[in-house]
Amino acid sequence: MRPLATAIGLAALSAPASADGLDLTPAQRAAFGAEIRGLLLEEPEIVARALRGPDPYAEEIRSDLDLIAAHADRLFTSDILLGRTGPVAFAVFVPPDSRLRDKLEDYATARELRIALHDPAADAALMQALALDTIPSYVFPTLMVRGDVPPIVLDRYQE
Repeated sequence: MRPLATAIGLAALSAPASADGLDLTPAQRAAFGAEIRGLLLEEPEIVARALRGPDPYAEEIRSDLDLIAAHADRLFTSDILLGRTGPVAFAVFVPPDSRLRDKLEDYATARELRIALHDPAADAALMQALALDTIPSYVFPTLMVRGDVPPIVLDRYQE
């Protein structure tokens, strides 16, 4: 938190200098600086966001979300739905005869949700379209995960 406080202080000190192009009187410049300082103290995320810079994974995340949206109708429907009731929470690519299927069935039933199970052999084209190359792979409405995921993490992905 200390670097953020320092950054806010530095930004507040530099505000009057950056107001030079606004043709302000010294009193207006001081008022402008006070307003900027107040805003930065009230909204420290502005400085934190600027210091962090762009998300290095933003393009990949956007690409994944676009892929999920483009294939949502196929992803979240399936001939094999695990669980008894509730909405489809996510899709999983796993062979129908695997032990993981039984664990996911118990998971879905306990949480009153459904899981769309896709056979990787039968849905190889869908896996390829999503650039999924690992079994199991999970697809949530806002996230794709390659590899096995413990139940507690599945819960977090749905929050």
